[in-house]
Amino acid sequence: MTSNFGLPQNLGNDLILRWATPDDAEELADFNLRIHSDDPNEPEEFLAHWTRDLLRGDHPTTQASDFTVVVDRAAGDKIVSSVGLIGQTWTYEGIPVAVGRPELVATDAAYRRRGLVRAQFETIHALSEARGHKIQAITGIPWYYRQFGYEMTVNLGGGRNYPLDLYQKAKPADDEPYQLRPATLEDLPFLQAQYALYCADGLLARVRDEAIWRYEMAEAHRDSEYARHFYVVEETAVAQPIAYVEYRDWGKSFGVREIGVRAGHSLRAVALFLIRHLEQEAIRLNPDRKKPYRNIHFHFGDAHPVYDALSRELPAGRAPYAWYIRVPDLPGFLRHITPVLEKRLAGSVMAGHSGTLKLNFYQTQMTLVFENGKLTDIGTFDPERVESGDAVFPDLTFLKLLFGHRSLEELDAARADCYANNEAAVLLPILFPKRPSRLIELG
Repeated sequence: MTSNFGLPQNLGNDLILRWATPDDAEELADFNLRIHSDDPNEPEEFLAHWTRDLLRGDHPTTQASDFTVVVDRAAGDKIVSSVGLIGQTWTYEGIPVAVGRPELVATDAAYRRRGLVRAQFETIHALSEARGHKIQAITGIPWYYRQFGYEMTVNLGGGRNYPLDLYQKAKPADDEPYQLRPATLEDLPFLQAQYALYCADGLLARVRDEAIWRYEMAEAHRDSEYARHFYVVEETAVAQPIAYVEYRDWGKSFGVREIGVRAGHSLRAVALFLIRHLEQEAIRLNPDRKKPYRNIHFHFGDAHPVYDALSRELPAGRAPYAWYIRVPDLPGFLRHITPVLEKRLAGSVMAGHSGTLKLNFYQTQMTLVFENGKLTDIGTFDPERVESGDAVFPDLTFLKLLFGHRSLEELDAARADCYANNEAAVLLPILFPKRPSRLIELG
């Protein structure tokens, strides 16, 4: 295999799979807008903006050559299918993890069921793994990506709504203890510190270096779903920054996607101020809008401290969807996060544990060998029976445990062929506790 991973490749029937170039940007933007928009009468323009952003050449991790396209020579080399790869760095409880995100997966309706996406995924996966990505992650349609080794394992989206007519009278602005202003690049040190606190309770979080902060704040197209719109909350009396928020127009809603408050300040007070501020914005803007603002959506999945701070104001929730995650080398990933596993074990009722944990995934098997609380080896075993082992996990259900999406008890209840013996039932929740993640789904 060459550095081009075997491309261009003839797929037959005049279809050629090749890497994209900057010259494809406009055609691919139009293609993604047409294929991905839910309603062709109201196309979702952010899809075109997002595509151009990724192919333009100034994205911190992604460029045109990170996209594959299938073109039909018989139709003037028009693009009929495409997949892109976005490089990111996440952390797993503080340990950096290189991630490849296949996104903007699309095929023209007239060319579907010909294996075009499968051919592109083989290439994209090879590129991703060659770059050292330990996992691949995608936000995509139900079931489809299970075909390519993915499992839905991390909460995506979801949140709670605050109806804008809940209170009829907002507090007058001149009585406010806080004020809100757009963030600037000079606020980066403050934003970085508060973002670190925002991510601190998450199992998974996305790393933002300075280049990514600058790109999100100033270079990504402002109308793209994946641009960020940061604001700083200051104390009115002294103009002292005490919090940051990120929100944008979501049609009929204000979508609040991040909020971080400096230690020693009230999250409830800041969140209530934000509600009052956005109520006033709705009053000001609604008369000129075809779709008036009706609520504020706090887009934090099914668990976040702001829900505790606003327990009465945010009574109803919308269940999250899920990220698809692929782990091509599970033993290698577990070796990478060994310090986390050993730390969890050291702080548990099984501190200093020695023994071999046999995990059976039915088609493959794995052993985790512990000596005095240290993970010393990861291997395999030959099962005497199909269900032999200390714990068994059908299909890719173990990934749900690994990434904190479901507890062992929940998996056991959902799948009759998923279970653990007495010792494993204590050890596995220690090694792999259920925990929320703080992933910001930026492109």
